[in-house]
Amino acid sequence: MNAEVLSFHSRDSLSVVQLATSFKDSFRYVSGNSAIKKDLLEVQEVSEAGSVNQLIVINHSDDFVFFMDGDILAGAKQNRVLNTSVLLSPKSKKNLPVSCVEKGRWRFTSRRFTDMDYSAPTFLRSQKAMAVKQSLKNSKSFDSDQGEVWETVSDYHLSHNISSPTSNLSDIYENRKKDFDEFIESFALTTGANGIAMFINKRLLNIDIFNREDIFAEYYPKLLRGAAMDAFPLESKKGVTKAEAKYKTLTFLDQFENLTFEVHPGVGVGHEKRFDTESLTGFELSYDDQIIHLTALNIKRELKDGRYNRRKL
Repeated sequence: MNAEVLSFHSRDSLSVVQLATSFKDSFRYVSGNSAIKKDLLEVQEVSEAGSVNQLIVINHSDDFVFFMDGDILAGAKQNRVLNTSVLLSPKSKKNLPVSCVEKGRWRFTSRRFTDMDYSAPTFLRSQKAMAVKQSLKNSKSFDSDQGEVWETVSDYHLSHNISSPTSNLSDIYENRKKDFDEFIESFALTTGANGIAMFINKRLLNIDIFNREDIFAEYYPKLLRGAAMDAFPLESKKGVTKAEAKYKTLTFLDQFENLTFEVHPGVGVGHEKRFDTESLTGFELSYDDQIIHLTALNIKRELKDGRYNRRKL
């Protein structure tokens, strides 16, 4: 995959590479968040009784609409996170595979869901991706391990020393919003970029590449806030250099097509190519011979003092 590194920024334990690929802006689609704000799309519970791991999305627009794996949808009976990336065709209705990230609530606070301005932290995304890959192999479903998701949400509360009455992942963001927003000011968006590689200390945390520069610009601060949740509890060590970050990013992309893939139909249109390496898991969502979204997520979480002391909140 041809790509060019455009910029490198670093602060504390987090370093960020922004890059541009050769296939940029080759397919038109809009984000789910944008469509929701314009009342062109609805996300609802599947019924009055609801289903923890399924939602309904109705695209009323004439555009293809994109949701990213890790998007947080808030409202209705409990907050959810998307299990995979989805490209919806115009004027369509689909079930979305999701996981609950608010264990202690099962009651309506609204009828529709809204998209949040932060994404799930990377380790939670990688856990889901590994579980979904196994579910696709076993039952051709996009299910995660819900119990594992709840345990991970609890770990994030513990690592940030935040208690939540409903075990809601979003409570961490709301409690630390000022800190997160001040933190990401150090990472200015680079004109022309359509992808990002993030590092915690010297370790590659994730790569996310989008077909469109404007969609990347929307997701850039959301991805940074997700990374902040992973990075904040950690002590800063000697960080990755610009040369090291560039080398690790471009080496992965150069070798990407040589990975072993499992191919599955997408939730909406298109298909997914899922992969695992020794340290990464992820997938490429493509449609009409165009890459829509590619993600690679580190499966080895870096913990403060090497572990968490688990306790109930």
